Amino acid sequence: MSGSADRDRPGNGARRECSQPAGMKFKFVLLGPDDDPDGPRRPQARAARVPPSQCRVLRYEQRGADIIRVEQRENGRLKTTAVANFHARIVRDVILDDGQEQRRLFGLEAALGGQRVAFAVCAAEFSRMSWVLNKLGPQAIVYPGQQQHARAAIQWLSGEIRQEHIFAHLGWRKHGEHWLYLHAGGALGAGGMLSGVQVQVPAALQSYQVRYPKDPEDLVRAVRASLHCLSVAPDRISFPLLAAVYRAPFGRVDFSVFLTGTTGVFKTALAALCQQHFGAGMDAGSLPANFASTENALEGLAFHAQDALLVVDDFAPTGGHGDSELRDIAERLFRATGTQQGRSRLGGNGRLSAPRPPRALVLATGEKVPPVHSIRARLLVVELGPGEVNRATLSECQCAGQQGRLAESMGAFLSWIAGRYEERQQRLRARMLEIRSRGSGRAIHARLPAALAELQSGWELFLEFAVEVGAIGRAEQEELAERSQRAFAKLCALQATYQQAGDPALHFVALLPAALACGRAHVADRRGRVPDEAAVWGWQRKPTGRRWVPRGTQIGWVAGADLFLEPAASYQVAQELAGANRLVGEQALRHRLRERGLLASIDAGRQMVQVRRTLEGSPRQVLHLKARALVQVNSRASPTLPFQPTERH
Repeated sequence: MSGSADRDRPGNGARRECSQPAGMKFKFVLLGPDDDPDGPRRPQARAARVPPSQCRVLRYEQRGADIIRVEQRENGRLKTTAVANFHARIVRDVILDDGQEQRRLFGLEAALGGQRVAFAVCAAEFSRMSWVLNKLGPQAIVYPGQQQHARAAIQWLSGEIRQEHIFAHLGWRKHGEHWLYLHAGGALGAGGMLSGVQVQVPAALQSYQVRYPKDPEDLVRAVRASLHCLSVAPDRISFPLLAAVYRAPFGRVDFSVFLTGTTGVFKTALAALCQQHFGAGMDAGSLPANFASTENALEGLAFHAQDALLVVDDFAPTGGHGDSELRDIAERLFRATGTQQGRSRLGGNGRLSAPRPPRALVLATGEKVPPVHSIRARLLVVELGPGEVNRATLSECQCAGQQGRLAESMGAFLSWIAGRYEERQQRLRARMLEIRSRGSGRAIHARLPAALAELQSGWELFLEFAVEVGAIGRAEQEELAERSQRAFAKLCALQATYQQAGDPALHFVALLPAALACGRAHVADRRGRVPDEAAVWGWQRKPTGRRWVPRGTQIGWVAGADLFLEPAASYQVAQELAGANRLVGEQALRHRLRERGLLASIDAGRQMVQVRRTLEGSPRQVLHLKARALVQVNSRASPTLPFQPTERH
């Protein structure tokens, strides 16, 4: 062999011949790295000079424990090369459809060392062949340079592959000309339960399995069992809850229902009765979600539980450091439901994933209502007091839930909707708009009439269904409709008070009389002396004599009907009294006071909410309110105790 030939170093992919004694020839071939469709490709400047391969792949085979490839050389001879030391084939080609996007999965069966294993990988992961060690363990070997041959061999040897379309959500889907309702056990249509429809939902939603009554008598018993739930609690509680159950299957809503009450009032048990309409297994100990879950987990469940009720249990702040995180979780869930928007995420591949907005009607429970005003505006708060649950009736309804009667009532209702889906959706929407147009008044939030109209329109359609199947008569339908309207009207009045309690401006103004009453603050007259009605403004008479002394921090001055608050001092006192229910920022609070119409005047020339006044002989920047505003707001909501709504509305 010549010295110059010995020193030649072929480049990547190049093939060179070296002269040898006795007419022998050797070919040196340097193989590049495995092709990776997702990996970087290095430029090959000399690619055009590489001669074509002298072999072509004929086929892949299983031989013993190995996968091999068979190639044909130019001279016609066959060459075999070991690709991997295991067998594998694709048996299922699965489209996983969540109603928003579709993902492709491959179901594989593999054999290694006499052991067989079945598993699934996504199409992109299969292409990269990164699953081998993860799924088969360290004894699985893809031989050097054979990674993409292993992929091609598995596809080659798989033969006929079963194709499957699996739905990854609950709720309605159109199949041809017909509408189907998907649940964890399959699908239901106008004629009852259907076979051949596959549904795969997260583990927490596996108990969402509605039922269909066997005969008309069972159907009537099921609907009557559901209506019996109205007797568990007063109408102002039971009607909104059961209306939410039967409104949920009609889809998109921009509000959540919040069932609140102190511990031991059976709020979780009551919420579980509602949840068992969608599956007998979801009793009080097996609810699908709670506020101990992460934000992403709750958002995912609310997305997959499309057109269904989702109970999220136990919002229970403790007054500790964990309350901030708990409030953030609740705020994200309720805000996303109210705006019908989810968060986009950046995936590991650098691509933005589609947002997953909540598609369920959320029924939450908690000992306290989230304090943020913008969140309360997205809630219908139903308060459950001690002794308001009839325990004997509750036990009867729980038995009906465990026996599946509540789920049968819902299954029959869904089948009824499926028969004329578009028409009933249109009727629901038209009726909702009609009812909403009647809602008015300055004391309630603009969202409230729409939310109550959604519940009432869904409830009226359920009553129509109950009449058609013979579960109730026309007279009972009218009676239940009238009772529901009274219950919704009462809920509306009570909700208005919750909105006021959650309003930062009203909260601030309500805290000030409490500060005056408990000795945290006082208000002086214009000259800094004892005002008229001194006891009202935080002054106390000395035990001996007729002299009045101020208590706490001075927060302002009163002059006749006008109250001038020192901004920083009044804010600090209110903030201390608010405790865990902290106020918004000082600047934001001033603008909220203006928006609420609580400021008697502003400095329009300087475009400031503070006005200039000479008080105690000095010019000051103050907030100008009417003195009676403190009395009026304080009469509507208590700032120091959990709000207790009354029946006077």
